[in-house]
Amino acid sequence: MRTIKFRGKRVNDGQWVYGDLETRPTLEVAAIHQYDENGIYDCQDYVDRDTVGQFTGLHDINGKEIYEGDLLMSHENGEVFEVVYDAPRFCFKDNDFGFRFLNHPEFFGVCGNVFDEQ
Repeated sequence: MRTIKFRGKRVNDGQWVYGDLETRPTLEVAAIHQYDENGIYDCQDYVDRDTVGQFTGLHDINGKEIYEGDLLMSHENGEVFEVVYDAPRFCFKDNDFGFRFLNHPEFFGVCGNVFDEQ
């Protein structure tokens, strides 16, 4: 079973925070709830809703967690792909061919994300 968690950029300083996601239609921001290693509530940060991405449950060639919105570089040919969620799975966004399955993430490295690249 994969870990369900999210990340988003804090509204006050733009730093990435990770944890459980809470959204409400009436709020312009989302909240990320963080817990310590014992599962005890630690804090809540407000994040920009547009930067929220879900953990795919996969890791890249270096063991780094892969999130929706990450940019992955192929170690085979240097191509870069965006990770997107296309229910019910995470895929590569490929401008030439639509979407491709996110198979064999161990052949790719996270080289950035669409939010920091802007």
